[in-house]
Amino acid sequence: MLRTSLTSFRGCGLLFVAAGCLLGGATARAAVLAVPGDYPTIQLALDAAGPGDTVEVAPGVYFEKLVFHHGGSAQGGFLTLRAVSGRPVLDGTGVAGSDMILIESQSYVRVSGFEIRNNLGVKDGSGIRVTGSGRGIELLDNVIHDIRGKNAMAITVYGTKPDPIDGIVIRGNQIYDCEPAPSEALTLNGNVVNFEVSDNLIRDVNNIGIDLIGGETDIQPDPQLVARTGVVRGNTVIRARAAYGGGFAAGIYVDGGRDIVIENNLVRESDLGIEVGAENPGIVATGVVVRNNVVAENDKAGIVFGGYDASVGRADGNLFQGNTLYHNNRLGRASGGEGEIWVQWAGGNTVRHNLVVAGPEGVFISSYQGSTNNQFDYNLYYYDGDPAAARFELNDIAYSGFPAWQAGTGQDGNSLYADPLLVAPAAGDFHLTSTSPAVDAGWPGFSAAAGETDLDGGPRQVGAGVDIGADEFACGNGIVDPGELCDDGNLVSGDGCDANCTPTGCGNGIVTAGEQCDDGNQAGGDCCAPDCTFEPAGSACDDGLPCTRGDACDGGGTCTAEIRPAESCLVPSVPHGSRIRLRRPPSAAKRRLVWRWAKGPALEGAAFGDPTEGTDYTLCVYASESGLYRLLVASTVTAGSGWSAWPGKPGGFRYRDRGGTKGGTVRVDLRPGPAGKGRVVWKAKGPRLSVGELPVAASGQVVTELDGAEGGCLAASFSVLKRNEAGKLMAASD
Repeated sequence: MLRTSLTSFRGCGLLFVAAGCLLGGATARAAVLAVPGDYPTIQLALDAAGPGDTVEVAPGVYFEKLVFHHGGSAQGGFLTLRAVSGRPVLDGTGVAGSDMILIESQSYVRVSGFEIRNNLGVKDGSGIRVTGSGRGIELLDNVIHDIRGKNAMAITVYGTKPDPIDGIVIRGNQIYDCEPAPSEALTLNGNVVNFEVSDNLIRDVNNIGIDLIGGETDIQPDPQLVARTGVVRGNTVIRARAAYGGGFAAGIYVDGGRDIVIENNLVRESDLGIEVGAENPGIVATGVVVRNNVVAENDKAGIVFGGYDASVGRADGNLFQGNTLYHNNRLGRASGGEGEIWVQWAGGNTVRHNLVVAGPEGVFISSYQGSTNNQFDYNLYYYDGDPAAARFELNDIAYSGFPAWQAGTGQDGNSLYADPLLVAPAAGDFHLTSTSPAVDAGWPGFSAAAGETDLDGGPRQVGAGVDIGADEFACGNGIVDPGELCDDGNLVSGDGCDANCTPTGCGNGIVTAGEQCDDGNQAGGDCCAPDCTFEPAGSACDDGLPCTRGDACDGGGTCTAEIRPAESCLVPSVPHGSRIRLRRPPSAAKRRLVWRWAKGPALEGAAFGDPTEGTDYTLCVYASESGLYRLLVASTVTAGSGWSAWPGKPGGFRYRDRGGTKGGTVRVDLRPGPAGKGRVVWKAKGPRLSVGELPVAASGQVVTELDGAEGGCLAASFSVLKRNEAGKLMAASD
């Protein structure tokens, strides 16, 4: 093998004088050390290797824990430990030691292609731990899992010395099923500089996914030597949730680091998405750029910045730009959720051209205290609910609706509140469509940084301006990007590839020659026929509004309908069998609806369908004035979450949601029974409850209708209004 030659030349000047040394013309050759071919264990091979050497490990399970007693050098090259083929397994079962691989104050070390598992019963240990100082460490394409215990981390980098750990690269690794709490799955702490953490997958860990730390003096005594001047790029973090302290683990967290770029990452289903703060007093996280990330469906918040209290550190002078946030308050306010953006003790930060789609509660920004001179602008906000119920908060002052937020704070003067028309966000596709209002609507002063890309790795700016959010719609650039079916280098329709980068033809959403309409599909019953001609006037359709009747096409491609109740529903059998109370005060938070229906015909349990599985319910409240109806309330509670079967007899169903996430509805009771015994209760409140103008016109009346299973409905008429004044209505049914 090659090892013999290398050993002889290393001895030059130490053990004996070789001819090659006297001549000065011979050069040591890098050796390949095979395990188990040349050495029975990996550790023996590492101990024999030096700069420029490669230890190649064949597939198999190796019950070892490894220590790099020496490394490579700038002159001699890397000392490389790698898989020769397949993925050899390093298994810690029954092996003493805290770390599966320890690299202490070494340089030019590369570890590539291993499965590292079963470091069990850990009190403070890692899959791979790098400590001290050094440069040129590379951890590539490893799979690390089942590191179990307390502080049982996957990859740990502790810069403990005055000299840094410089230029470490952590790329392409998979980390899952680890128990790092109260530490982190992948952490860089202390004097670590010029690092790259890229293209890693981290999932199912019981605390923070990726952490960049400064100010922990037990790791690095000098609090100024923090993790800094690095990049965190292209990583995916899923289900990083803390097993302690109420659950505030971020997928990616800068805790006291500085001058770090966090870009093109995806963070999902964690306690928090991306956080920039500082937990140690006197430490400021600054110079951090969070850009072009997708942060979706996290439990409590999407982007968080600031120290958690005035007594700890801060986040000042950071930039949050071009990110897409989607439904990051899954637990809701009642369970500790804070919405899409959570601002704590922080100042001088910029939040710019981010695309923010809130979940059912419509909570966009939470801030209780400590926010100073933070700037929001050129963002796009939207949620699928009443715009007046959209919630923004700054230093404990709440604003209902985007206009109120703009007027009350002076923030977001150039921002938009509109449906961003994403391709399929619920299915994980956060690309913009061609008609999205986010296209070209970002900050006019934007200039892409060197190497900066959108979420697909494409140019960050295409067209007149940068797009809001992480995606840059690039139709018309001549390159078929994700989400495009064609791209002929222009935005002209009818030339074979239309302006939305789909082939010209019926069903692509663009009207071209020979078409009367094109609604993006080839289905009938929507007023645009499968051949892209208008369906005849009077054709059946559905306008998608639950409280309208007589839906029919107008012959010009539009589905029209009347606001009016159904003609035949079950009504109470006696006067005053139904009652309604409705409040619409100036404060949206004090809106109230209570509707009761009882003393009617028999209600069989089967008539309610099954809202725990598939039956949606809608309560419509109409005002009838001079023969015309207008809508006071249209509140829908969809099947599934919040519904449960009523235990015992007579059975039925109940809905409970303290947060009123579905149109403000907090309670629904559906109780079957014989004639006169069945009853229904519907209660809603708060800013998500949309209520029409009150009072009802003089001599007007009110009609309520509950639509549920199989087209069945319950109704009541109120021709005598006991109370009918500005913002208040109360009545008992006829």
